Amino acid sequence: MAAKVLRLKNKKQWLALAHAAAGAWLDTPVLEPLGNGHIHQTFLLSDQEKPAERYVLQCVNAAVYGDIDLLMQQTRLVIERLSAASAFVAEYRLPELIPTRLGESTFVHASDGAAYSWRLWRFIEGSKTCDPPQNREQIRQAAKAFGAYQRAMAGLDADQLVETIPGFLSMAGYLRQFDRVLATATQTERAEAMPCIALAQSHRQWPSALMQPNAVIHGDCKINNVLFDVQGERVLSVIDLDNNMNGHWAWDFGDLVRSVAFSRGGVDADDYRVCVQGFLSGRGSVPLGNEYLIAAPSYLAFMLGLRFLTDHLSGDVYFSVPQHGDNLQRAKEQFALFQSFESSRISMARIVAECT
Repeated sequence: MAAKVLRLKNKKQWLALAHAAAGAWLDTPVLEPLGNGHIHQTFLLSDQEKPAERYVLQCVNAAVYGDIDLLMQQTRLVIERLSAASAFVAEYRLPELIPTRLGESTFVHASDGAAYSWRLWRFIEGSKTCDPPQNREQIRQAAKAFGAYQRAMAGLDADQLVETIPGFLSMAGYLRQFDRVLATATQTERAEAMPCIALAQSHRQWPSALMQPNAVIHGDCKINNVLFDVQGERVLSVIDLDNNMNGHWAWDFGDLVRSVAFSRGGVDADDYRVCVQGFLSGRGSVPLGNEYLIAAPSYLAFMLGLRFLTDHLSGDVYFSVPQHGDNLQRAKEQFALFQSFESSRISMARIVAECT
């Protein structure tokens, strides 16, 4: 039920809900929509009496994050770990959660028979996202920040983290889910998606080592999850801390390369080179394994394409879309990107050899 409620609200309804929630923090809230994320509903919040103080108000999607208390607990744990990493804090600003006036980390608001959980972040002034990146130095700086983030998180015991989305980034799990959904999909749905289905079925085998967790990772290393200064010259902060988890270090790298290629209109050797250079400089001198730097972008592009395809066949229950068919189009785009990475492996191997 929660998933449908979250998806069926229009902008006017969401703004009314946000105003009601904002009262848990401010007396005279002023709100406007912020960003275009696919999971949470997000608003820029300020106080009519103090307009210079700005915040980011989010409604956490309970259809995606079933245990919001766990999510918030782990978010605080991650922020504590980052704050203890002196080299990271010296270069980047940490996201800051703002408790309600009652000292709670979230405000739960009931409306129309559903419960909505809201949280508040301090807005990082003088910041912006750069998606698509305007130049390769921005790509390098983003890659360095994500590498430095992984290095800062290395001191956290992976056993302290529980998956906030069970099975997130599990290729084996996504393939099993795809099989279940495919078995019950209508003939019409299967026929329309057949090229994508055939591609998914023919690329099911992946190196087992790439599927095994070996590091604490950010879990959502898209280019728009770093904030740059207003000049776009340096990264101020790494944001979106919802998916920190025990995973393979290369998943972060692969998703960054994938997101850069997608936002820039395709795979580019020089874009890939600065991703490798930046990530390695931020991650440090820990031996990583060249083969994973090469395979990870294909792995993440295929995985995301598979997730979009599965969601399309199951009726768009995970990724919110304006109309049915949009997730199939997204799957086609990610699978095309996957094929481009696969055809670029020789040049990517040469670049990795040069950089390492």
